[in-house]
Amino acid sequence: MDNSPEIRQELAIKSFVVCAYICRISEDIDEYLVLKRATSYLHNIFGQVAGKIEKGETAIEAIIREIQEETGLIPESLYSADIVETFYELSSNSIIMVPVFVAFVEPDAQVIISYEHSEYKWIKYHEIDKYFPFPPQKSSIRTIHDEFIARKPLEILRIDLSKYIK
Repeated sequence: MDNSPEIRQELAIKSFVVCAYICRISEDIDEYLVLKRATSYLHNIFGQVAGKIEKGETAIEAIIREIQEETGLIPESLYSADIVETFYELSSNSIIMVPVFVAFVEPDAQVIISYEHSEYKWIKYHEIDKYFPFPPQKSSIRTIHDEFIARKPLEILRIDLSKYIK
């Protein structure tokens, strides 16, 4: 019998990215903003707002900055979705954990996309499978629809934007 210690390689678990699903509601119809990537990372793939947390930032500060940088939008309200998307990143052999936020904007808010994106669309809930390619994205949208659209969101998940946006 071999009594040597077991040798195994562990995967790192990292969390340095945040994401937000931006919603607007007009005449009781909920729509979600999707952005088509123009850069080499996920080129030509539609997705939500996402980005890295910069040194000295909180996750909340990072997502507010990312929303403004990528879309030109300032959220009317912002919530923690109380979920985390996870995926395996091949290049770093790591599991990446991404806190999810939900941002609501006015129905007539004007989107101004950054160089990172080539186009944007407002899609309806029934179109999520067409635009979101990854299972965690689809799961997030379903949770957001159920917990933030179909019912009033829990107040404890609301982020006080007055602390972050002047």
